[in-house]
Amino acid sequence: MSTRWSGIRVIDAVALLGFGLAWLIPMAWVGYLGGPPASWPVNCQDLYAVSCLFGRGSERVSMFYVQIRLADRPGWYDLPEREYFRLEPFGHRNRFDRFMARFGYRDEDHPARSELAHWIAATHRERHPDDARIIAVRFLWVDHTISAEAPPTDRWRKPPRSQAGRLRTLGEPVIIREAGK
Repeated sequence: MSTRWSGIRVIDAVALLGFGLAWLIPMAWVGYLGGPPASWPVNCQDLYAVSCLFGRGSERVSMFYVQIRLADRPGWYDLPEREYFRLEPFGHRNRFDRFMARFGYRDEDHPARSELAHWIAATHRERHPDDARIIAVRFLWVDHTISAEAPPTDRWRKPPRSQAGRLRTLGEPVIIREAGK
């Protein structure tokens, strides 16, 4: 007796079953929930984010800023982010904002912030060889709570640091040493 399924190889059936269990069923579940569960690892959440782009409203918006200290003058100065992080592939948030939101805001993320700080200093040296060199970089963070009493208006853009509210420093400033020292 011949059935419709008799021509299917076992490996094909296993692959189809694996695809269904690993992607289709979770995708349907994520679509039903309106977004991936917060308890899932971030990489898994990203795999299923395609089903509901904005399934849940955010309760807050994290804003990150970079300040630099130059060799020839005291004090901290705001880094012109537009010069170093031009692309805004995430709406009005640039790659720096996305990087910090994913990898740079926790205390244990110092290695990621350090690598970014050294990249900023090296890029500054390449673009402005006659300017004072960057000797330190620090990262600042503020959370802006979204509420019904003060909803966002118009198109959201990160405000200038002076208007952002109470800022917190993320970890210790990163000291930039001269090459060979």
